Amino acid sequence: MESKLAYLYDGSFEGLLTAVYHAYYDEDDPVAILPDWEEGSNFLFTYKKIYTASDKWEKVYDAVESKISHAALKRIFNVYLSEYEDSGIIILRYLKSGFKIGAKIDDYQTNPDVRDLEELYHKVRIEVHRFLGLARFKQLQNGIFYCQIEPDHNIIALMAPHFVSRIPSERWIIHDISRGTAVFYDTREWTIRQIEKPAGIVLNEDEESYQDMWREYYKSATIKSRRNIRQKKSYMPVRYWKNLIEKGD
Repeated sequence: MESKLAYLYDGSFEGLLTAVYHAYYDEDDPVAILPDWEEGSNFLFTYKKIYTASDKWEKVYDAVESKISHAALKRIFNVYLSEYEDSGIIILRYLKSGFKIGAKIDDYQTNPDVRDLEELYHKVRIEVHRFLGLARFKQLQNGIFYCQIEPDHNIIALMAPHFVSRIPSERWIIHDISRGTAVFYDTREWTIRQIEKPAGIVLNEDEESYQDMWREYYKSATIKSRRNIRQKKSYMPVRYWKNLIEKGD
């Protein structure tokens, strides 16, 4: 049985772009581009380790912007953050078509390379849109506003600019507890760091009262005769409910 070539990279966006570089200049034909922790996941694959190199990933980055578009660069970054198993090879195929067609690549919706990327891109954007509305901040005893989420995709970096513009004068944290990462904002800049799930959260003395008032408002605004649970689940999947203040009782 003939083995198939799979690239392994360090999991970073720069590492992925380095892998794209090697797919072009090494004249390889990988069937998968995977983060290195996936090594050995498929016995049909022969794995090739790709080492992140700034001169290589920067060349690909600049080529995407100049030969395709800045919008294409944003699209592939979003798809990278999907963490979907095939996202790496989908990005490579999209870029190969993009370098041939140019800036109008996204108009070719019947092209399977474009269609596959667009499908993943829209899944990520839909989840970002949902969580911009579902994020619930709690004021901690130290004055920092804390929000915990468990998204399907790695979207906290895509959420950060929205909240910087909405609450620029407050310190806040958006914590992706499923990935152990968080955005920290200090009123000047935001950064992403690794963070463990806190054992206990000490709220500001007024916060519990505010939360109780919000739950009461939520109950009073609900018209029982017009409740439609099926429609509610279609707008807001049940897996998101546990981090909502109004669903906490």
